[in-house]
Amino acid sequence: MPSLLMVRDAVRAGAGAALLPQSMTRPGPATEGLKIWGIVPDHPVELWALHSSRRLASSRVTAFIDFLCEQFPDRWL
Repeated sequence: MPSLLMVRDAVRAGAGAALLPQSMTRPGPATEGLKIWGIVPDHPVELWALHSSRRLASSRVTAFIDFLCEQFPDRWL
């Protein structure tokens, strides 16, 4: 899967259009030339955090997953 930064840069270079997160379209040097066509309402977002084992997860991985759970409390099944 390509990096979203690569996708954004390809769009800036004229390769087409892309659905990008708002955080990547804020005005600045990296977004010059981008045109925002609109916002996709209620677009589902999936975020996966894969690691080898919960038991063997580093403290950094555990802290990051805890952060995600706090930021999206109603997104967990």
